[in-house]
Amino acid sequence: MSEVLNIYTRVSTIVQEEKGSSLDSQKELGIKKSKELGFDHKVWNEGGQSSSKDDLENRPVLVELLSEINEGRVKHLFVFNTDRLSRNDHTWSMIRIKLIQNDVTLYTSEGKYLLSDPMNKLLLGIMSEISSYDNQIRTERSRLGKLNKIKKGNWMGGPPPFGYRLENKRLVENPDESKWVKFIFESYRDHKSTRWIKQELLKNGVSTRRNKDVWSLGSIEKLITNTHYSGFYNYTDKKSETTIRVDCPPILPPTLVRDVRSIRDSNSRKRNMRKSNFIHFYLLREFLVCGSCGSRMSARTYPDPEKSYYYCPRRERNYVNEDTEKVKECSNNRYIKIERTDQLVWDTIIDVMSKSNLFKQEIKTKVMGESKSHSDQSIEIKKLKRKLKRIEIEIEETTDSIVHLETDRVLQRRDSGELESIMKKVEDVRNDLRSNQEEVIDQIHRLESQGKWIDWVGHFGERVTKMNDFTQEEKKEFLNGVLEKITVNTLDIQNHELKIEFKYPYVDDTFSWKDVSNKSLGYDISDGRRDLLLRVESLKKK
Repeated sequence: MSEVLNIYTRVSTIVQEEKGSSLDSQKELGIKKSKELGFDHKVWNEGGQSSSKDDLENRPVLVELLSEINEGRVKHLFVFNTDRLSRNDHTWSMIRIKLIQNDVTLYTSEGKYLLSDPMNKLLLGIMSEISSYDNQIRTERSRLGKLNKIKKGNWMGGPPPFGYRLENKRLVENPDESKWVKFIFESYRDHKSTRWIKQELLKNGVSTRRNKDVWSLGSIEKLITNTHYSGFYNYTDKKSETTIRVDCPPILPPTLVRDVRSIRDSNSRKRNMRKSNFIHFYLLREFLVCGSCGSRMSARTYPDPEKSYYYCPRRERNYVNEDTEKVKECSNNRYIKIERTDQLVWDTIIDVMSKSNLFKQEIKTKVMGESKSHSDQSIEIKKLKRKLKRIEIEIEETTDSIVHLETDRVLQRRDSGELESIMKKVEDVRNDLRSNQEEVIDQIHRLESQGKWIDWVGHFGERVTKMNDFTQEEKKEFLNGVLEKITVNTLDIQNHELKIEFKYPYVDDTFSWKDVSNKSLGYDISDGRRDLLLRVESLKKK
């Protein structure tokens, strides 16, 4: 019986298989070698499969061939080169051991290798390392090429977000969908529930990206967190863990996106507050943040108020997630008493607010009507929004210019050096416009926040001398108006340090007459600090 040369063929992609040339070439070379040897031949065609996997799950033909080798039925094997078998070090080592154990002679386009021969083993090992190196270089070039394209605005792959479609591998607005994106954001801004939004989408036959007729509440929540609609998204390269910001066409006004984000943050805090206050009321639970790990503090209540405490829940979460998530360490390992902490913080804030000249001035301007009216503010906001619209149009026009210049560069219509210089200048102009855009947005929100603040002062200002008569709910509402957060740090066995951060510089602000001899000239109020430190006695270690 004539010897058989087993010919294994494989290409790296399905596209190559469909073209057929690479597979056909490998087969023809194998058949030619079998004729030179006077052998019969048998072809094992894997088709288009990657060779870089850590296992052989995607290589069924190779698995069957290895089984035949292990049974001693294959003694002569031809491959175009060794990376046809595998470019993965672990997999290739396993295959090579199988070939040596079963005295298989390996043939490639470059020669014959009797693997039991030490010199052949050495040469084959060197060839394998070279193939592995080539594969790593090829993979790295591919990764960097993809990253460079993403930086220039090409879509990273996969279906585009709802509201967009792909054109020349870039995101462009899909008007049929973007109008519903705007509807969802505007409805959420107007305090419509996600359940109500879901029903409206269903009534209007709006399908999701995957053509499902019914939107889930989760998909609506996820959509309103999407940054694409304001003109950018973040892409993280897994290998380098580098995150880059990629620009894309905005399809929503920045003010609408920011309003929705603000409402979401507020709703999130309220949900946390409702959960924690479902059975027990916690005055400071919403404001306390662990200074060690950044977690929001939790609370526990017992029949004895002296045993009720605030604490960082990080260790509990680490215990639950230690097998599935990367845990985050925390050094805040002692409790603080709720009753004592609430009273001490409240008394401290009352003391600051009652002494604050800035706060008194805010009350005066509200009660006596010396501040800008809501009407004045509305006019100013409208002017800024018109300015914002003009800036957005300029940004869009500048972006179009960059796209045209990029097209000229690709098509080599103009000198590349000249184009690079022009594109840099245009990009600088766009960056300046975006900076102006952010400033105007901040001005708009500052005025809108000021309007809400004036309403808040009107509600609480006249009662500032009677703060101790507030109900618990009124105390919390008052704190929401003046506090940013309270950061908690463990100092030692006996003490915690609380950093109380105010929204405005109330702490130790100062008052002075412009001219003591002529007080009719008015006075000045100098800002104080936004924060102060407070010590609170700790409880036992967790």
